[in-house]
Amino acid sequence: MVSLVSMLPGMTTTTTIKVERAVRDRLASVARARGTTMGALLDAESRRLEIEQRWTAIEVACEAMQRKDPAGWQDYLGELAELTAGEPDATAAAEEWPEYNS
Repeated sequence: MVSLVSMLPGMTTTTTIKVERAVRDRLASVARARGTTMGALLDAESRRLEIEQRWTAIEVACEAMQRKDPAGWQDYLGELAELTAGEPDATAAAEEWPEYNS
């Protein structure tokens, strides 16, 4: 049986996680310093970690392709160069606005 509450749009459910008291206190301190809640802090950080994990998986896949299929990797780089031809060069922008490069 599906709960009516779980079917209402915009309704969220919460849960409890068990962490050591020191971890909870650090999270609370960071959240307080940022003017947010621990829930919002954890949400933002979990999203950041999820993106970081995706990029790590991409990097691992690229490294594996370079090792296992060097010709395929070169084909990929060639296709990428074709797709990005005519796009602004990031180094040109860095040279044009050096004050934004730290």
